[in-house]
Formats: sequence, structure tokens, C-alpha cells
Amino acid sequence: MASRQVSRIRAPSSTAEEQVARQTEDVFRSYVYYRHQQEQEAEGEAAPADPEMDTLPQELSSTTQQVGRQLAIIGDDISRRYDSEFKDMLQRLQPTSETAYEYFTMIASSLFESGISWGRVVALLGFGYRLALHVYQRGLTGFLGRVARLVADFMVQHCIARWIAQNGGWVAALDLSNNSILYVMTVLAVVLLGRFIIRRFFQP
Repeated sequence: MASRQVSRIRAPSSTAEEQVARQTEDVFRSYVYYRHQQEQEAEGEAAPADPEMDTLPQELSSTTQQVGRQLAIIGDDISRRYDSEFKDMLQRLQPTSETAYEYFTMIASSLFESGISWGRVVALLGFGYRLALHVYQRGLTGFLGRVARLVADFMVQHCIARWIAQNGGWVAALDLSNNSILYVMTVLAVVLLGRFIIRRFFQP
């Protein structure tokens, strides 16, 4: 009887997980677009530019676009506190098109070593954004689509898409703003892993 109950719980989540997986790249692109817009508005000419991010199509009637925008709002709060950690990590690693996948996977895996939460999902999107911007600024164009695919593949392979599906799907992110302090506190622990990640993987 217990196994039949588990079966009833998992069957619909499989379909929901597939939906989350299909939507992830669009959510990430929307996040990137709005995150980039926030930086441009806040910093003006001092903000890092990436024309590829500025030209991403946006339709606010789309749920995935709304979700990306909402996560960018939360990500903005996170970035104001801890973005220097991400930048410092990338400066030390200097990822290229050849090493980006390896670095992304190592760092993203470390973010989720102690569990999955919405705060860590937002941190993952933020790191993907910062990685795409970093590589573009070093002369490699057309890399944004590859990072979007990396984020989506990572979420599927590490059961994050399943977790999102079991917690209401991407649409559940639209209700996260009232609890942003909880997510920021979660991300604090994540971002402080930055120096640990550098020591663990990339120093003798």
C-alpha cells in the first residue's frame, strides 16, 4: 500500500519535472535580461555591457518571463550583498569557452552540496549570468545560449528540476518576494563557499 502511495505521488511529478526542464532556458534568459537591465539602470555607463542580453525577446504575458523577472528582483537583492564573491571567483578562474563547462559544473555542484532551496536556485541563475557576462567581456560572443543550456542541463542532471516541480514549478517563484530575507540568508552561506571552492578545486 505504501508503494502504491509513492507511485501516485511520483507519477504526476514526472510530467511536471519535464515541464520545468522545458521552461528553464526561457526562465534563465528572462532572468538575464532583467538582471542586466537592473545593472544598467543602477550603474549607468559604469555597468558592464552585453548587447546580446539587451536584445533578448521579452513577453511579459509569458509565465516564464514573469518568473525570470521576479527572480531577477530577488537576485538584485542578493547581488548587492554578495556579487563581489562571484566576480572575485571568476577573476581568479578566468574561464574560457574550453573550461567554462568544467568550472560551471564544479562550482554549481558545490552550491547544492548541502541541499536544494529557492535561494540556491537564485544563486545558480546569478552565477550563470555573471559567467556569461564575464566571458563576453573577454571577446567571446554568442556564449549566452550555451550558458542557458548549461544551467538547464545541470538542473535536470542534479534533480533540481525535480525539486522545483515538487515545490510548485517555476510559477511558485512568483510568490517568493515576501520571503526574500530567508533566501538571502540561505545564499549568504552559499556565496561564502566561494573561497572554499577556489581552494578545493583550483589551488595545489
